[in-house]
Amino acid sequence: MATVTVRKFALSPDPDEVVDFTEDVDWFADQFTKLGFSRVGTYTFRYSDDECMIKAELQRSKDGYYLWMYVQAGDEHAYRLSEACDLFEASLVEGKRPV
Repeated sequence: MATVTVRKFALSPDPDEVVDFTEDVDWFADQFTKLGFSRVGTYTFRYSDDECMIKAELQRSKDGYYLWMYVQAGDEHAYRLSEACDLFEASLVEGKRPV
């Protein structure tokens, strides 16, 4: 069986760089519930189906949280996060480059 790649992305309010969100953890939990994610830890949410697994992690910052998302799928990864980008009114950033 071929290896299924995992790619890391940031969702960011700024389309040009990774910046933090100022909302609290409960706000993120509500948003992820709308997307069908389950809370699996204080700062971790997970979604999976037959085609992919997506893990979202919040990382504390001075003013709030950075939002990192990991996608494991056998096909193109970025489009799988478009619904989350829309809901969070954010841009998808891979490393420090916009996707």
